[in-house]
Order: sequence, then C-alpha cells, then structure tokens
Amino acid sequence: MKAERLFLPTPSPPESLCWSGEELVDWVSGGIRHALDGRIVDPYIRHGYRFDAAVMSQDGRYAVFYEKLGTKAVLLRDGRQVRELNRSYYHADVYEYPIALQTLPSGRTLLAHCPEEYCRLELEDAETGQRLTRRESESPDFFHSRLQFSRDGRYLLSAGWIWHPVDAAYVFDVAQALERPESLDQFQDLVRGDSFLEVHSAAFGARDTLVLNCSGLDGNETPVGDGQPESAVRLGVYSLTERRFLSLAPLEQPVGTLMVMEDHAVGFYEHPKLIELTTGRVLESWPGLATGQQSSSIIHHLDPLPPLALDPVGRRFAVGTDKGIEVVRFSA
Repeated sequence: MKAERLFLPTPSPPESLCWSGEELVDWVSGGIRHALDGRIVDPYIRHGYRFDAAVMSQDGRYAVFYEKLGTKAVLLRDGRQVRELNRSYYHADVYEYPIALQTLPSGRTLLAHCPEEYCRLELEDAETGQRLTRRESESPDFFHSRLQFSRDGRYLLSAGWIWHPVDAAYVFDVAQALERPESLDQFQDLVRGDSFLEVHSAAFGARDTLVLNCSGLDGNETPVGDGQPESAVRLGVYSLTERRFLSLAPLEQPVGTLMVMEDHAVGFYEHPKLIELTTGRVLESWPGLATGQQSSSIIHHLDPLPPLALDPVGRRFAVGTDKGIEVVRFSA
C-alpha cells in the first residue's frame, strides 16, 4: 500500500475536521471548507464557545460540533443550527463526549448520543428530534463514548469505560434497537466464558469485522500462542456474526485511535502508523506528524488532541496542525 502526503496551508489552525467529498470542513470554526486543491471557502461564522470537535453524516446534510470534555453540543442541518444537545455532567470532564451520525438507506439520519444519563444510549431522528428508542428498561452502569456506526449502518459501537476505570466496548444492532429499544440495555460481551477483554480502542473494518486494540485475553477462549503475557496489548480482527477472533497479533508499538482499510489499519498514538492487521507489524510511520496520545475514551489528563478526520472508505486521513492540514492518501 503506497502513501501520498499533501499539505494544505490555512490562515489559522483548524479547530475540527470532517471529510465531505474532496473537501475538509471545519465546523467548529464556522464551517470553513478546505478543498484538496487549496481553495478555501469561509462563511465567516464564529460560535464563541469552547467547542473543539465535530462529526458529520455521510450525506453531508447534518453535522454536530461539541466540546469533548464538556456537556454541550450543537446539531446543524445544511450548515444552519437545528438545536442544542446536552449530556450528563457526571464525569463529563474526564472522557470524550459520545456522539455519532448515520444516514440510513431510507434517507433518515440517525443521531446516537446520551442526552440524559451517561449510561443510557439513545437513537433519535436527526431531522425531527424524535426519540426512537424510548424504553422502560434500566441501563447498565457503563460510560458510553467514542460512538461509531459501521459503514453500512448495521451496527453501532460504543468504546467507553466502566468504573475502576477499565476500557470496554460493546456493539449494538441498529435495526434491532429501533424495533426493540431495550436491546440497548442488554449488553453482550465479545468473548464468552471466563475470558476478560479490555478494549482500549476499536474501529469497524470490512463486512462484519471489528478491529480491536485489546488486552487481557484468556488462552482457553482465544488461543494466542505468541508467548506473551495475557496483559500484553494485541491487535485483533473480530467477526461480529461468528463471534470469534479471525486473527490476533502482538503489537510492536501502542496504536491508539484506529482507522481500518482492508488488511491494514492506521494507528494514531503519538504519530500515524500503517499496521498490518494479521501480524501487527508497522509497515510505515510518520513520526513528524503529531496526533496526540489518546488510547482510551478517558482523555482529561492529555494535552489537547489535534483535529483528526478519518475516511477509511476513501483510504485517507487528515490532521490539523498549527500551520494547516496534513493529508495522507493510500493507494494499492
């Protein structure tokens, strides 16, 4: 896999980045658009608050900008404010705000977030604000964070934490949640039996796969055979339909946030690294491009993270710097 690097100078450091076709949009800075050919379109909108991150729907109609370690977010439609969003104050200053958008084949865009309790995940119609997952069931004690829809919208991932703290992740069937909302409160562990799995970061791969940066696996449940202790961090490719690991490899270096492209992944701990999934080997890295030290949803102790936009389908990512935007594109 070959990599091409492109630099886009900007008048001021970008505050957030989202891919929109061949453009990168900085919603926190008011919706400034940076085209890959260097053109910049600035609507001259400024929000005047501590927002520092954003997510965007695939069709480009909806976006949410928010404060990672705060309680406030704003939903936009076609660049115009629709409504303000909130989450519980409870430890909000410790871990990343849980929020994601997904446009379904029907054209409806779902908003996933935790508007009332840190442990209660909800799906809403982004257009109307209608709560689609109202239910009477109690929600397990889990801090939802780093929400992510699979590429086809079938699954929703929450990579958060439980008290101690321990990193953990759960996956929910979106269609089932819309039909039977209480399924959002019926967590299913990725491994069975007495195995313990701590998931530090995760990302959806091709088809039904989930790539996990994990530790604590039990040899009886998921044989490792690499001679490393169970506490060692590994990179696993997990099938959600078969409920088993397809591969599990020792890691040479910490990987942090993940972006998966076919048989490879990019890890963003300290700087981007191109990693082979089946072996965990680092094939290429960009040590001069700082991407922070996030390896968990708990980030209160870290220096501010640079804006990061991931496009696994387009096989590219972008990083905001003090001088502009660094784009790395991959080809076969």
